[in-house]
Amino acid sequence: MQSIAPQPGDVSGLQRCTESGDVDEVLRDEKSKNPMAYDLNATEWEQWKTRGAFDAYFAVYGRTASDCAALSVSGTGAPTGGLIAALIVKFKSEAIAARNYGADSTLFGFGPRDIAFIKLAGGSVTTGSDTGLGPRSVIGSGSVAGSTYYFAFWQNKTFDSYLGAYDVASADARGAANSVNQRIR
Repeated sequence: MQSIAPQPGDVSGLQRCTESGDVDEVLRDEKSKNPMAYDLNATEWEQWKTRGAFDAYFAVYGRTASDCAALSVSGTGAPTGGLIAALIVKFKSEAIAARNYGADSTLFGFGPRDIAFIKLAGGSVTTGSDTGLGPRSVIGSGSVAGSTYYFAFWQNKTFDSYLGAYDVASADARGAANSVNQRIR
């Protein structure tokens, strides 16, 4: 899974954050550092597993260490230099992955509310094959209060992939999403 997720070459100028890892590792770390978030994320992950998910990887890249720390319980939640976060989830079959994509589920904060945010902010949203990520896909980008946002969600084969970028050029974020999509075999 790590080999499919964003790689250092996909996100020029960003460093891999220590918050990256296999979803079970991320949850173990979160349990001690942020029990409230852990409870929600662990419950959602268990629900996804009952629907056919069996592996997932969470990758985070920040321009600086403080950008990486923005995701932590002690962080501000607002990176200042740029951040890309991605979640790659593998399902037992392509049909299950497609069904989950259509269910508008949330995991690790990724989900339909991200696209709703882009729409509410007056940003642009593209769906389906026009995204370049396949027929089951949506991308959105916009700017709010001086910060730029980019989100991509798509299903390809047995994978559902989610990528969010904050204060990263949309072209760079889109390039990272395309690179992830090309690694899915």
